[in-house]
Amino acid sequence: PAAAPAPPPVDEAAKAAAKAKKEAEKKDSAAKKEAKASAAGGAELAAAGERAVDVSWLDIRVGHITHAEAHPESDKLYIETIDVGEEAPRQVLSGLAQYLPIEAVRGARVVVLCNLGAKKLGGVESQGMVLCAKNDSGLCFVAPPAGAQPGARVNFEGYPGEPEPNPKRIQKKKAWETCMTELAVNADGVACYKGVPFALPEGNCTATVKGAPIS
Repeated sequence: PAAAPAPPPVDEAAKAAAKAKKEAEKKDSAAKKEAKASAAGGAELAAAGERAVDVSWLDIRVGHITHAEAHPESDKLYIETIDVGEEAPRQVLSGLAQYLPIEAVRGARVVVLCNLGAKKLGGVESQGMVLCAKNDSGLCFVAPPAGAQPGARVNFEGYPGEPEPNPKRIQKKKAWETCMTELAVNADGVACYKGVPFALPEGNCTATVKGAPIS
């Protein structure tokens, strides 16, 4: 009988190329699926109102300290009554007694962080935080511009968005801790977040202690 014809020689290069093409198509398909899933996840976060943690999360308002007194059991704390534009004033405790005489606190115009949630300091409830600039040369209030009214919200150009209303989310996302490291007074005495001024229609917030972090 006649011998069976020999099989055609295997083109190893073509075989390798075909395998490489198949692997590339597989990776491309996987990448597209991952991108699609990521986009869908981003859309879900956007729909849920998620956004990057930045200063827009913070409810920073103009305040007026209408009364202040020493904490009865602490030589570091003052108990302040502050008008922040709400129906009733807020009670805020600040560790200022070792830096400022109480006469300098009473009547002061300040900016107040209003959405941290209430907590007790020295056994007394505090409903906010007065922002101050402090370094080795001293401590001072971050002051709103003349004419700004209690309750007016401080804004930051390039950081739109309403403040987070839920104090628990502020705590969970560590919004204050994240933003605080970027708050400072510049060389011109303007209070800033990442170099962007604390702004109100009447002007920028300022501090006399220049080059100092804000907290």
